[in-house]
Parts: sequence; C-alpha cells; structure tokens
Amino acid sequence: MLKLNTQLAQDADNIASSISELGKYIGTITRAEKLVSKQKGTQGLGLSFKADNGQSADYLDLYHTKGDGTQLSAAKTVNAILCCARVKQAEDGVIDVEKWDKAAGQRRKMRVNGYPALMGKRIGLLLTQIMETGTDGKDRTKLEIFGVFDPETELTASEILQRKTTPERLSSMLDAMIKRGVQDKRKKPAHRSASAGQDRFDDIPIGDVPADASMDDDIPF
Repeated sequence: MLKLNTQLAQDADNIASSISELGKYIGTITRAEKLVSKQKGTQGLGLSFKADNGQSADYLDLYHTKGDGTQLSAAKTVNAILCCARVKQAEDGVIDVEKWDKAAGQRRKMRVNGYPALMGKRIGLLLTQIMETGTDGKDRTKLEIFGVFDPETELTASEILQRKTTPERLSSMLDAMIKRGVQDKRKKPAHRSASAGQDRFDDIPIGDVPADASMDDDIPF
C-alpha cells in the first residue's frame, strides 16, 4: 500500500528545483542576510538565488571580514556582487526570507538582519561545485560562486568599472571554471602531503574585482 506523505511530496519539488550543476545562471537575489559567526565574529553575506529557469541555490554564503577587520578572499566576490547589481552601498536592515527552520524541521518565512538594497536585485552568477567535509565529518558536494556578471550586458565587475561596453572576460572565466571541474576541499588525512590536491587554478581572478575596490564617484552608475 502507498500512502501520501505530504511533506515528502513537497520535498521532491524542492530537490527538483535546486541547482545541482555547475554553469552560468541569471536570476534574482532572494536572500541577502547579514551573517556574524558566534565564535570569532567573522562577518558574512548569506546569499540565496533563484534563476530565471525556476531553479534555486540556497546558502551561497560568503564570509568576507574577520572580527578584527581583516578582509578575506570572499570580499572580492561580495564587491563584485555590489558592482554588478549596481549597488554602491547596502545598509543593514530587516529582510523577510524563506529559510530552513531546524527546530521546526521545515522551511518557513523568517525576518532576519540583512541588506534590503540587495533583495530582488538581478544578478548573473557562475556557479561551481566543491566537495567538502561538513562539521559532522561527512563529505558533501555544494555550490560555490566562481564569478559574477551583469545579467543584461554580461560585463564583469572590472569591465563595468573600466566603462567597457563589450563583454570579454566572462567567456574565459566560464571556460576556466569548466576546465577546473569539481574542486576537492575535503579534509585530507594527516599523513598526506600538505600540497596534495592543491588547486592548479589559484591564479584565476574569482569575483573579478579587488577586495578594496573603491566605491566612489568614479563608479559609472
């Protein structure tokens, strides 16, 4: 006998609508949450994204600044998002989002601290896949932002800031991402060499904009 389990039926839709492949996507920011780690006070941008084809990607989180103010590499991607979304400054504020409620065991609408100026903004993303070891010790595959671009012009952040009108970098960034494939960031056994599994493409300019890019009157928007 088969009996309808309504929760499992809804979960099937969620799985089908999730982005699971690396590639080039255009869509809308559905969550721009302000994150602060409890242990060290590291700040982050919690990003969720819905592509125009209906697929979505949750928890594309970017921890960009340590508690002492030191910027991390993800700051480049955060600045690229601001630039390509044409947002010079995103003030803190309250946003309404849909998130997984661990206590309730389901997704529900919540009111959290975030950046209202980024909510609903159109953005283009190159999404790659990585393999990592979770806090539970289990290996998993997840999505990560590889590059950012303007969804209308396909210009990258550096091209926008240089006032270029013809996109040139995006195709090479996409080729590099595809060539790199799935990155293995799983925790390695202690006996393995520290250089084992090192990414051969560390020189690829992820985010395509310096972490300290100046948001001043020279910005062309």
